[in-house]
Amino acid sequence: MLADLDETVRQLLIRHVPLDLTTVDVSFDAPDREWSGRLSRPTVNCFLYDVRENEDLREAAWDYARDAKNGTVQRRRVPVRINATYNVTVWARAPEDEHNLLWRVLTALAQHPVLNLDSVEGGLKSQPFPLMAKVGKSDTARANPADLWQALDNRIRPSLTYALTLALDPDTVFTSPMVFTPITRTRQLRSVEAEFEEMLVIAGRVRDRSDAGVPVEGARVRLRERGSESITGPDGSFAFRAPRGSVTLEVEAPGRKPVSKAAAVPSPNYDLEV
Repeated sequence: MLADLDETVRQLLIRHVPLDLTTVDVSFDAPDREWSGRLSRPTVNCFLYDVRENEDLREAAWDYARDAKNGTVQRRRVPVRINATYNVTVWARAPEDEHNLLWRVLTALAQHPVLNLDSVEGGLKSQPFPLMAKVGKSDTARANPADLWQALDNRIRPSLTYALTLALDPDTVFTSPMVFTPITRTRQLRSVEAEFEEMLVIAGRVRDRSDAGVPVEGARVRLRERGSESITGPDGSFAFRAPRGSVTLEVEAPGRKPVSKAAAVPSPNYDLEV
C-alpha cells in the first residue's frame, strides 16, 4: 500500500507541478549525504519518514452484522486512519532553481487537499475513504528538522512536510452468539466507594407460530411493569430497558390475537410467538 502511495505522489507531481522527467527526477530514497553526492540533475525528493495513527480521526467503534438463522453476531473493527508523512525537498545546483521548484511543488500539493479514488494508484483505489492531504502544516511535523538532517548525515535545507491519511483495515473480526440481556454497571469516578448503578436491556423477536417462525414486522410489544412500548422491525426484533426480576411482555400484531409472556430478567430467551 505504501508503494502505491509513493506512485500516487509521483504522478501528482508529474501532472500538476508539472515535471518533465527528462530534466527532473523524482526520488523516494533517504536523502543522506551519499545519495545527494550522486545527483546529476535537479531532483524532487519525497522521503517517507513517519507512519502513525491519526488520533484525531480515531473511532472506538465496530460494525455489526447479525445472522438470525445461526443466532450469531459478527463484530468487525472499523478502519484505523493512518498518517503517512513525507519530508519533501528539492535538489539543484543553484539555490534560486531549488527555491523556484520547491514553490511550484508546494503550490501543486496545496491545490489537492483531497485525492479522490480516481486519482490514486493500485490498491489505494479500494480505500473506503478519499485520501486527505496536508502540506506545510505544523501539526504534521513530527521531528525537529535539525534532528532529522543529523540522522541523515546531511546539511539542513528547506523542506515541506506532506502528510496523507490512509485507512488501514485491521481485519479484526469476532463472531459470538447473540446477546439478549446486555448488562451495564457504572459508578461515579469521584468515589471508589460509590455503588454501581445497573442497567439491563432485554431483547427478543416476535415470530409467526403458524408460518414456520417467520419474523413479524410492525408488532407492538409492551413491557407491562414500565409501560414501555416497542414496534418490531423487519426481523421481528424488539428491545427494552428492564429491571432485574420478573417482567411481563405483551404483544399485539395485526390480524393476530394478543399474547402475553412472563419472563425473568436476566433470561436466555424473550422471544414471542403470535
